[in-house]
Amino acid sequence: MRLPSVCHPLREAIGAQLPDLRPAQQEGLTWWVYGAVEAKSGCESRVVAALTDLAPYETVRQYLREWLRDGADKLAPCATQVEVGACFAPLLRWLLAGWEGRELVLAIDPTTHGDQLTALVVSVLYRSGAIPVAWHILPGNQPGAWIAPLQTLLQALRPAVPRRLRVLVLADRGLWSPRLFRLLKAPRWHPLMRVQRDVRLWLRRGRQCAAHQLVPQVHHAWVGRAIVHNERARRLWVTVVVLWEAGHDEPWVVLTDLPPRVVGVRWYGLRMWIEGGFRMLKHYGWDWEHTRRREPTRVARHWLVLAVASLWVFAAGTQVEDAGRTCPGPPPARTGRRPLSVFQHGLARLRAVFAQRCPWPPLRLVPECLPVPGPHLTITYHAPGPPRDSPYLPL
Repeated sequence: MRLPSVCHPLREAIGAQLPDLRPAQQEGLTWWVYGAVEAKSGCESRVVAALTDLAPYETVRQYLREWLRDGADKLAPCATQVEVGACFAPLLRWLLAGWEGRELVLAIDPTTHGDQLTALVVSVLYRSGAIPVAWHILPGNQPGAWIAPLQTLLQALRPAVPRRLRVLVLADRGLWSPRLFRLLKAPRWHPLMRVQRDVRLWLRRGRQCAAHQLVPQVHHAWVGRAIVHNERARRLWVTVVVLWEAGHDEPWVVLTDLPPRVVGVRWYGLRMWIEGGFRMLKHYGWDWEHTRRREPTRVARHWLVLAVASLWVFAAGTQVEDAGRTCPGPPPARTGRRPLSVFQHGLARLRAVFAQRCPWPPLRLVPECLPVPGPHLTITYHAPGPPRDSPYLPL
């Protein structure tokens, strides 16, 4: 099988940015990405059908399947296979090579394939979507701790982030634990983790309350320092953000290590973009929910295909969306839904590139500004020093 000449820039970029892959593995990844964009789907059957003009059906099908298999499972058993974990840091470096922002917003969240598979995913949030940069695939409906795999993913990504960037790491209530909160803290890395609305806070000696009691009604927010948890092993001295906006039945409660006057009360809302990223990976984009694969290692390799394809699609979509924008600097934060997603813009542009109707887009990503509170929101700040005379001393 010979790659079309239009794919050579993609093949060269993969070779330069993912050097841990062998040349044959780089070429196989190029075929997969090219086929996924042409098919507008990551499903094997559709990718193979999109490539049958270039080689016989069975040849293409077997070639793509071999790329996903462990070395011992290949038709010619060998000791080499695509090691996905070694690609996480290079993949993030590749993304950040074209990043034009001072903050990097990550989100951690699981997604499932029915009751068959669970994927723990770290994604870069970008323009109402998300680009996966690290993941761990687990069999579905099986007990087991998630902290250890998440720690491995985060440790793999940290060396790839330059010191100039401030990193915000967002996680929902299902992942809350003091251990994960401490794990996320690092120089220039800051957790924003949502917790239950009734979590108990110790504000000063003799005063404690449930977090949701700090906001009286909709359009109010409370930001301040407090102790969370009475148990010494779980105790944290953190900044608490309690926000109640219109359209929500109850306030959000978010914990972070950022100072009260630094953290934005609406920053945690960006976590919803990872849901858009999962929809992109599934029925609105790459059709991952139709996969019949059950082996976690093969699924993890398939995700590498979807991650690289998503990176290029978002870069192409950025070029399309910014084509008519004349103001320099990052675009303002969007408060409403886009008429057409950046992903759909980019997918259409890349298909035009492969049809040789336009040149390859630059790998350029320009994140939107972080959201700011509107004039209708009343914010109360509370920032006392650590209560030295309290029995609830922070660790």
